[in-house]
Amino acid sequence: MRRPPTLPRLQNLILEQLAQLQYATPPQLKRLCGSQQPDISRAVTALTEAGLIDGSLHTRPMILHLAPAGANLLNVSLPSGKRHASWSVMAHACHLNELQQMMVNQHVGFRFLSRVELLKQGLHPAFGEHGAFDGKGRSWFVLLDDYLMTSDRITRSWTRRHAPNQKHWPDPTGRAWRDVVQRFLVVATDEEHAARHRQWIVESELPAEVMLLKSLWKT
Repeated sequence: MRRPPTLPRLQNLILEQLAQLQYATPPQLKRLCGSQQPDISRAVTALTEAGLIDGSLHTRPMILHLAPAGANLLNVSLPSGKRHASWSVMAHACHLNELQQMMVNQHVGFRFLSRVELLKQGLHPAFGEHGAFDGKGRSWFVLLDDYLMTSDRITRSWTRRHAPNQKHWPDPTGRAWRDVVQRFLVVATDEEHAARHRQWIVESELPAEVMLLKSLWKT
């Protein structure tokens, strides 16, 4: 990725992280950049004033993303073009960042796959559906619920046969998550809802585990 030479190193790092992740909070950028929070705050302020990043600045924590000028500087495309993404999309991406860190701590080498990587495998993930591999070569289907989905979606997501993107997967039959992964993890950001998911999984005899992820925002 091209690094603009005129910006301080930390500002460059923030831009590159946002280009990779699309959305992140300042505490996440602090961890990813290996910096101190006051330095992150100053760098974010400078990048915002320069029109290179933008975000939901009235939430705590803030959700930051590249502005069009920042995307142009790094020669990358914005995920939603020039349209503003919804709150649920931005918050979901930030929760996925937190989950990535949690999973790496538990499973060395854990990595979520990009949407294009999944399309090339005949999968067409819906909102909340994510594929991953870990350092032991195990494949994962992770269903991240930070929007209080109904528990029956767990079954539908596991068994649904995907309509493939034929640009990436010419076979029109597509695949289902249950056909291609070894581990199935449901992650909820609400403790009571996680308990309901566990009950559903037991009653439905699904090969899924449930994990609780602390919500980044108070509900």
